[in-house]
Amino acid sequence: MADLRLVIEENANTGTFVYKTIDRRTGEVVSQIPREEMLKLQQDEGYEAGAVIKTQA
Repeated sequence: MADLRLVIEENANTGTFVYKTIDRRTGEVVSQIPREEMLKLQQDEGYEAGAVIKTQA
């Protein structure tokens, strides 16, 4: 199982947010999702809390 963490960063120039899944051991960005896509995911009928971080392949 990967040791992942979710980081939410704001772009100082645009004021937009980006959600990043980062591997704690390597610091590698595993996935990066813009706020607009996150909002769409949350509105999806099958969305479950924590679905952004996939811990299984």
